[in-house]
Amino acid sequence: MNFDTTTREQNVTVLHIEGKIIGNTADTFQRAMERQLKEGNRNLVVALMDVPLIDSSALGAIILTVQSFRESGGKLVLLNPQRAVRDILEVTHLATVLEIYDTEESALSAFS
Repeated sequence: MNFDTTTREQNVTVLHIEGKIIGNTADTFQRAMERQLKEGNRNLVVALMDVPLIDSSALGAIILTVQSFRESGGKLVLLNPQRAVRDILEVTHLATVLEIYDTEESALSAFS
């Protein structure tokens, strides 16, 4: 799993993830998201278009980090998950509690 960050307008950071988020990589994924919060980046878009698969530990990491962002007055949204990932989010009903956007433009507008 690889990741990189880009800061966009309105101080929104985009965390782009590449590769499967399963097993131990979920811990790395969670640390990457939480690092943004520790660095003062309260608005985070997690780009999932290059993530073909996630497991329950990745879902847990997302839920915990979304809660951390909310508690700090910030916001975390998901961007363009692949079909398999979106299916997992829908089956677990997380698609109803997480903000999921299909385009970067719509994800960025969630912070205005």
